[in-house]
Amino acid sequence: MRLVMFLGAVALSACASFPPPNEAVASSMASVRGAEEVGAADVPKAALQLQLAQEEVQKAKQLLADGENERAYYMALRAANDAELANALARENHAANAASQAAAEAKAAAAPNP
Repeated sequence: MRLVMFLGAVALSACASFPPPNEAVASSMASVRGAEEVGAADVPKAALQLQLAQEEVQKAKQLLADGENERAYYMALRAANDAELANALARENHAANAASQAAAEAKAAAAPNP
């Protein structure tokens, strides 16, 4: 019985000792802003990841407000990763579009003029 009480106290103290993840939440918010700024919402493959990141930031804020610091930290981490993926997908799309446009311009310039 004492062992069970001891383990319960250790488990509770472990949860209570996790510091508030204010920096992780702020970092995830910055990652979402970065993805928004590169136009992730306008790229279909990136838009879903951006939406997930936005929802996860809100969930992390709610968990933080509820005192669920460890869960808030991991949710903020997920949000940051999804936002970074949205950012990368948007940049990839912009680069592919620029490459296609450059190829078309090069082809037009190389074509003989009648």
